[in-house]
Amino acid sequence: MKNYFSTLFLVIGVFVKAQTTFTENVAPIIYNKCSSCHHTGGIAPLAFINYTEVKKHAGMISMAALDPKAKFMPPWMPDTQYSHFIDERVLTDKEMESIKNWISEGMVEGNKAAEPELPSFPKGSQLGKPDLVLSMKESFLHIGNNDDEYRVFILPTNLKEGHTVSAIEIVPGNPKIAHHIILGVDTTQFAEKLDAKDEGYGYSQYSGFGFYPTYDNWSGWVPGNKTRFFPDGISNYILPNSKVLLQMHYGPSPIDAWDSTTVNIFYSKTPVERFLKGWVISPNDIKDGPFFIKANTKQTFHAQYKVVGDCSLISVTPHAHWLGKKWEVFAVHPNGDTTHLIRINDWDFNWQNFFSFQKFIKLEKGSIIYCNVMYDNTEKNYRNPNRPLKNVAWGESAKDEMFLFYFAYVDYKQGDENIEIGGSLNSFDAIYNAEKKCINIFYNLAENTDVTLKLYDDKNKLITITENKGTEKGKHGTLFNTARLNPGTYWCKLITANYTSCKKVIIP
Repeated sequence: MKNYFSTLFLVIGVFVKAQTTFTENVAPIIYNKCSSCHHTGGIAPLAFINYTEVKKHAGMISMAALDPKAKFMPPWMPDTQYSHFIDERVLTDKEMESIKNWISEGMVEGNKAAEPELPSFPKGSQLGKPDLVLSMKESFLHIGNNDDEYRVFILPTNLKEGHTVSAIEIVPGNPKIAHHIILGVDTTQFAEKLDAKDEGYGYSQYSGFGFYPTYDNWSGWVPGNKTRFFPDGISNYILPNSKVLLQMHYGPSPIDAWDSTTVNIFYSKTPVERFLKGWVISPNDIKDGPFFIKANTKQTFHAQYKVVGDCSLISVTPHAHWLGKKWEVFAVHPNGDTTHLIRINDWDFNWQNFFSFQKFIKLEKGSIIYCNVMYDNTEKNYRNPNRPLKNVAWGESAKDEMFLFYFAYVDYKQGDENIEIGGSLNSFDAIYNAEKKCINIFYNLAENTDVTLKLYDDKNKLITITENKGTEKGKHGTLFNTARLNPGTYWCKLITANYTSCKKVIIP
């Protein structure tokens, strides 16, 4: 009889569902997928930086991120069933299920020692000391009338000679109102003429710079953006006697707010083998034009572009206004194979982005890129800015439309397909190895820097520390011996001049 009840207890135990807690199940999701915008000083109106804040807004999180009918967070337009990009802000089915279970089970906090550390959100440079700092010459006041505002500011470089560039970092002065930012580089005087006609600092310009500068879409920023160095041997370029054009999209604000944004430019420190290049698919490439959308119609335009030389794609940037609805872009190689580039099932001008591939995508000479875009000029399109409806053609105004698809690429080099574009970002991980009784530590450095590694117990007592001076950029690995450590929760911390990260490790 004793053995019977012991066996019954074990069988029942198998089916006991572990309780979902904030610290172990939900915090890793929220901190990685939401807090980059939802933190103190961030663009989002709410801060999801601890258990109390997340619990207080659980109802809103459920509606915005979990409800299939209302879901609009995290903001990420590309269809992940079609292609993948760096820094995808997407909740997996498993992650959504964890949040649902946590809410339905009473939103238990759990063991505080198991909670991961909140990511750091540095206010200055994430990459180090820049070689060229371009700042707005004065602060700009964004009026608190709950309207969007698009403003272009001219930042003179005062360079007497050009420089190769390994990274372009944009640091918004006021992330609460900075919706997105686009940079151009210009050597003409067109921007100054537009500025002279507009009162105040800068000039108002919706969707672009009001003309085509020397280098359009040079760089950009969106909330949650992570700045990276370009892969080794690849560089951009800043022209002598040029100006950087800074187009700010300020989001609606109920109160007056000031901004003074900065652009940090890092010169290449290693030999440059290839320069970034770009091209754009435009209405000139449409096969069933002209680009004209009649009132009360939905219309799809089909464009084609033939690749003129072997190249490696780095990123793509689709651009339309409020009538844009769906994008599907793919490449057909000379051998007939197809590569999916991007599909957007519900275009939203508010969340346009520079989408960088996880690895280079090789396109051979003769490949055909097909770009199909659907526009909705009906009353059912709640984003339609025209009431009553009207025929719409190309134009800069919010009530006009655009059809642009930008590519960033380099000339192809053998082996590009295996290069991870995101490898030039600082990263850190720590994993317990039970077999060898050690903690394996892996980290990637975006620059040469001093490195400090620390190990703490759950009472914040320092267990061990190692310091490595002048560590070269790139991937590294080391370990902490745990043979003499008791079971429990430990924290590994990586510290460099411009980057800090902490990882939880449990020794069973």
